[in-house]
Amino acid sequence: MNTKLFRIQLLSYLLIFLPVSIFCQPVDSSSFKINSRLSFYSFEKNGELLIHVPSALSNNNLSINIKVGEETIASWYGKPGRNILRLPFSLNLAPSVYNIEARIAVTARPGVIYLATTNLIVLSHKPNEVKTDRLTGGLIVSRRQFFPFGFYCYSPVYPTLPEEEIVKGFNIMSPYQKIIPETLNERKAYMDRCAELGMKVNYNLLSVSGGGGVSSKIEGLSDEEKRDRLIAEIKTFMDHPALLGWYIADEPTANNISPDQLEEIYQIVKENDPWHPVSIVFMAPYLSSGIYINSLDIVMADPYPIPDSPVTMVGDVAGQLHAEFKGKKPVWIVPQAFGGGEWWGREPTIQEIRSMTWQSIIKGATGIQYFVRQGLNYFPKSAATWSVCGRMAMEVAELTPWLLSDEETLPVESYSKNIIVSSRLHNGQLIVMAVNKINEPAGAVIRIKGVNNAIGRLLFENRSVAVTGGLITDYLAPFGSQVYLIDIKSEKPVLTISNTNLIKDPGFEDVTSPGVPSACYARPGGDRGATYFLDTREHYEGNHSVRIITPEDDKSVSLRFFPFSVKAGASYTISIWAKSDPEQRFFMLPYNEDVRLNGKKQMPQYVEILLGEFGRARFVPDKEWRRFVTFVTIPVDTLASFKTNLILKMPGQGVAWFDEVKVFEEKSE
Repeated sequence: MNTKLFRIQLLSYLLIFLPVSIFCQPVDSSSFKINSRLSFYSFEKNGELLIHVPSALSNNNLSINIKVGEETIASWYGKPGRNILRLPFSLNLAPSVYNIEARIAVTARPGVIYLATTNLIVLSHKPNEVKTDRLTGGLIVSRRQFFPFGFYCYSPVYPTLPEEEIVKGFNIMSPYQKIIPETLNERKAYMDRCAELGMKVNYNLLSVSGGGGVSSKIEGLSDEEKRDRLIAEIKTFMDHPALLGWYIADEPTANNISPDQLEEIYQIVKENDPWHPVSIVFMAPYLSSGIYINSLDIVMADPYPIPDSPVTMVGDVAGQLHAEFKGKKPVWIVPQAFGGGEWWGREPTIQEIRSMTWQSIIKGATGIQYFVRQGLNYFPKSAATWSVCGRMAMEVAELTPWLLSDEETLPVESYSKNIIVSSRLHNGQLIVMAVNKINEPAGAVIRIKGVNNAIGRLLFENRSVAVTGGLITDYLAPFGSQVYLIDIKSEKPVLTISNTNLIKDPGFEDVTSPGVPSACYARPGGDRGATYFLDTREHYEGNHSVRIITPEDDKSVSLRFFPFSVKAGASYTISIWAKSDPEQRFFMLPYNEDVRLNGKKQMPQYVEILLGEFGRARFVPDKEWRRFVTFVTIPVDTLASFKTNLILKMPGQGVAWFDEVKVFEEKSE
């Protein structure tokens, strides 16, 4: 063979194929990467792929073609101008794992083709499934956005702990526990109670998975026995309505657990339950979490700075991890809620724990799980400190659609080095978050790009400030935080009201006290864990509905609305918009033993509306928003005029949302 000709042919081959083999390597900073936006798809009709564009190429024209097998599912041409490019596609694939291939040409580099691949997972839908949203860092739970805000706790779980904490606004817990047969019924009991209340559990498998954790080690188990127990525990609880995800390792670098070991455990979990995410918590150096990227779906970090390190350590860790895993893995922070022993001379103060939490969120954390809660006043010792954590749980619930928004926001800048800021945009409304990093009052000057003159409403202080020339000028308390809401919609709809509504705050838009409806009294109905929170994720109009959860039949909370005057002989129309989530009701659980929720006969999910003692109507909401109407006539043989109340309750077990409550007098002809 002609050697010279062979070398020319070989060189031509390398020129064509070498860029693909080199630039696709994950260690090459010039390579493109691709992943699906959601960790898996099930009920969705459309999906998104995320193209991670190297910074050096983000302002170049790109031509992208994406295929599943031989079928092109998405293509794009243009200049991304950002590091993450979103490409939508129609989702009409049967449950399976599909290989996605993206071929990318760069105009500035003719002849070079970049190749990026990923797996697209499509599963059959389960009511308790939990997806991670890699773009926003949030979760999808019960088909809705979910920002986890909760705590670790100890075992055995005190029977009243879930109800004590759910009413404060916490939505997840994670008990340290040993996976042993003798305590299986204890685990079932707290899981069942959490399911009744609507609380989720980041389920601790440490004793049979990756190890670490408080009092989680089981002596004398072989690797095979651990594996058997791990699989059995997953199968026992994988379909449980309280399950949020699996927690498989606690500080693996400190416990000498290798990435290979955890990757094997991760694969076991996913082979048995691909419907729930897997989390691991890391200690310093926090960026070492990167070597475990194939062993987890959620990155957790536990910086505990108080009292010997600055509170800024927590925000710095959150920011570093968010930059490392943006568009790939959600980042949760474990703020310190303990102190007074070991290496920690005291607990955080009220102000410090608030600053640490809000620094984490502003820097990109999309989950908070405090270490550690033991009630009523053991961890933390200060009931006031824990009360502030509950207050922040309510604040985060109010902001969830903003914190997990996928809309491009307006940039903000702090003119004070001691105040960090961030913004989020949702549905034409901008929030600007600010937190003070130091233990002294600080003047805040915040510039908002794209806003000139407006009003900023401080959501959690019931006051407003002017936005003048794009600037907010305010003061922040020592370690304090603020959230400003600015309406930037260009037009507001004009509402025409034909009748006078007798209900005060009918759409639950008064957030003077975040998280709870203002113009009503609440009355207990037999279950201390029954809740009635405002919800910004579901609403018929405005920004809010009220969400009621009835843990058990006939044990509903009652909302008694602000009193209004009625007349003898007059007729009144009562209407309310409502929806429920049938998938969150308890029809069966995945085990047959006689535990709290098994074997119970269920009534339909009835809702009752009462007008004082003069009329009662009952209806059953479903998964769509619907308007329910009834009529009540006041007897003529009563007082000519008096005050009464509209009462709302839901005797049927489950969850439902209510909005636009109206009572108006029917005018006689």
